[in-house]
Amino acid sequence: MTAKVLKRIGIILFIIIFLVIGVILIYNFGWRLWGFSACNSPKDYITYRYQIQDDSVEILIEKGIAHDTGRTLGFITEEKDGVLKVGIKYNKGFVGLIDHGSWWETLNIPVISKPDKIILCGNGFEIDINDHVNEEMYRSYLYVENLSDMQKQKSE
Repeated sequence: MTAKVLKRIGIILFIIIFLVIGVILIYNFGWRLWGFSACNSPKDYITYRYQIQDDSVEILIEKGIAHDTGRTLGFITEEKDGVLKVGIKYNKGFVGLIDHGSWWETLNIPVISKPDKIILCGNGFEIDINDHVNEEMYRSYLYVENLSDMQKQKSE
């Protein structure tokens, strides 16, 4: 092969690698540019419980209703007139199978002032968190956590 052909192959490979890295970066970080519409719908996950503190809100969710749970990419918030809007983004599908993380996740969301109301937003849906909390599923979560703790103690 001549030097020109090798140079062209090198340039083409560089462009392909650059495009792949660009797509991965946009997927992992660029979703924030589209706001709440890029977040997962609250219908895609279960909220087990939440706790409001003076400087933060803690929300325990389960991602994986359809067994397509993924790694949490982050969340976005908007505080206005005592209402905290929260949008959660996690990847789904094939990428989630590679690095699925945990189905259950506790999100610690810093806030400027203690909110009176929390709205979960995403993909065109808005749901009041009080309408989204599932106490029965939370009891199941505690049961599974206790079982895993007992198995760890047994193996030690």
